[in-house]
Amino acid sequence: MAERRDSFGMKPDVDAVEDIIKTPHHEAHDASGTVNLYQDGTVVLVPTPSPDPKDPLNLPVWRKYMIILLVGFYSGISVLGTSGLGSVAPELYALYHNDNAKRVSDLLTYPTLFMGIGNLLSMPLANAIGRRPVFLFSLLLLTVSGIWCACSKSLTSHIAGRNIFSLAAGQSEALAPLIVQEIHFLHQHGVKLSYFVGVQNTLTAALFTATTYIVPSLGLPWWYGIMTIINGFTMIMSIFFLAETRYDRPEDATEGAVHLRLDKNGNVAREGTNEVLYQVTTRNGVVLQPEKFGERTWRDDIKLFHGKADWKSLVSFYKDVGLSLILPPIFWIFILNGAFLGLYIYQASTFAQILVQPPYNFNGKLLGYVQLVQIIDCLLAVPLLGFGSDIICKFMSRRNKGVFEPEYRLIVLIIPAACAIISAIVYGHAAASPNDYHWIAIVAPYHLGFFSFLGANLVGITFVMDSYPNKSGPLLLVVCAGRGFVSFGLSYATVPSIESLGYDGAMNILAIICGVLSAMGIVMYFIGKRVREWARRRIWPKHHEE
Repeated sequence: MAERRDSFGMKPDVDAVEDIIKTPHHEAHDASGTVNLYQDGTVVLVPTPSPDPKDPLNLPVWRKYMIILLVGFYSGISVLGTSGLGSVAPELYALYHNDNAKRVSDLLTYPTLFMGIGNLLSMPLANAIGRRPVFLFSLLLLTVSGIWCACSKSLTSHIAGRNIFSLAAGQSEALAPLIVQEIHFLHQHGVKLSYFVGVQNTLTAALFTATTYIVPSLGLPWWYGIMTIINGFTMIMSIFFLAETRYDRPEDATEGAVHLRLDKNGNVAREGTNEVLYQVTTRNGVVLQPEKFGERTWRDDIKLFHGKADWKSLVSFYKDVGLSLILPPIFWIFILNGAFLGLYIYQASTFAQILVQPPYNFNGKLLGYVQLVQIIDCLLAVPLLGFGSDIICKFMSRRNKGVFEPEYRLIVLIIPAACAIISAIVYGHAAASPNDYHWIAIVAPYHLGFFSFLGANLVGITFVMDSYPNKSGPLLLVVCAGRGFVSFGLSYATVPSIESLGYDGAMNILAIICGVLSAMGIVMYFIGKRVREWARRRIWPKHHEE
C-alpha cells in the first residue's frame, strides 16, 4: 500500500492517485447520488478528498477505527440505557409494585420517543456548529442523567431521568452514522457502517447479559452507575481522538470529480482560464499539501469548535427535512425502519415476561444468555449486510458501465424483510400458546427480529446518504427520528394490543405491516432514480446544494 507523503508518514485506508486532467473522462449525471464509481478498472474515490491534511477523509487508518470504536461505544451504551430494562422487566414491576403497570411500562416505551426528539434538536445544531461539540455534549448529558437515574427515589423521577438520558442517546441514531460516513468513501460505506453497528450492538448484547446479573444482585442504581463510568471514559477518550468530521467541500466533490480553474502558473484561481478536473482513484498515492493548508496537529484536533458557526443553516436544515418528506423513497424508508424497530421493541418488551412464566420458567441468568446471542446477529450482519452491500454495489456498478446507483443498496433488504415476517409470525403464535411450543420459538424469532432491524437500519442509512450525499444530515434525521416516532406509536400499544388481540393477533398485524412495506421496496428500486432527478431539478438544484 502506497504511503501518503506528509509529515506524519500516515498510511491511508485506500491506495489512491490524484489525477488532474485537461480532457476528463467523467460523465455528469442528472440524478443526485448517481456517480461514476469505476474508471479504467479502478474505483473512483467519492467524495473527492482534498490535499488538506485536516480533511477527515485523510485521517490515518488507526484514527478512523478509533472513531468507529468511540461512536460505537457511545451508541452501545445509549441503546443499552434506553432498551436494556426489557430484560429485567419482572424486577421493574416488582420494584414499583405500588404503581400502575402501564406507568411502569413507560420506562420501556418512552425512550424511543425522546431519542427521536433528541435527534430533532441535535442534528441541526451539529450542522451549524460541528459534529464534535454536539457529540461531546451528548456524552456529558448521558453521564449526568445516568447519575440522576441512579439516585432517583420514585418512579416519576426515574421516568424523567430516563427521558433526559434518551434525549442524549438520540445522537446514536443519526449523528453517529453521519460521523462514520464523513470519514469514509462511497465504496466503503456498507462495511464501515456495519463495523459501527457491530461494535454498538456487540457491546449492547454483552451488557444486556450483564444486566440480568447486575440488577438482581447489585440493584438498579449500580446498573446506571456502571453505564455512567463507561460514558465518562468514552467522553475523555473522545476529547482526544474524535476529530471534527464536518468539512467544507466543493459541491461536485460528491460526484467523484472537482472542476478547478487554474491560472497561468498552475494555481487554483477563480479567474483562471484553464479548466481541469481533479479526480482521485484507487491506484497510487495521494499527495497531501501541509505547506499550503497547514499540518494536522493535536492542538487543532482537541479544539471544541472548528470554523465559524452557520446559524442560518438551522432554518435551512429543518426546511430540507420537510422537503425530503415529499420524496416517496425517503418517506418509505423511514416508515419501514419504524415498523421494523417497532417489531423489535415489541418483542424486547415482552420476551422476558413470557420466558419467566410456565412452562419455560427461565431465571435471570438464562435471560442473560438469551441477550448474549445478539452478538451472533452482529457477526452475521457485518458480512451479509455490510460486505454484501458493498460487493453488490460494486458488481452492479461494473455491469452498469461503471456507474453507481443508490438503489443498489436496497437489494440486500430481501434478507431482513424475510426475517421480520418470519419472526413476527412465529413469535406471536408461540407467545400465544407457550404450552405448544419449545422456548426456542420465542428466542429465535426474537433474534430474527433484532437482525431484521439491524438490516433495515443499515440499508436505510446507506441508501439515503448515498442518494443525497449533500443532504445526509437532514435525511438521517428523517429516517432516525421518524422511525422513533413510528416505533413509539407501535410499541406504546404493546400492553393494550396484547389484552385485546393477544400475542398472535398483534404479531400477525406487525407481520403484514412489515411485509407490505418491504414489498414496496421493489417499486422504490425502479422509481428511485426518477425521483432523484426530479429532486435535483425542483427541490435541490445543484448550485444550491450545500
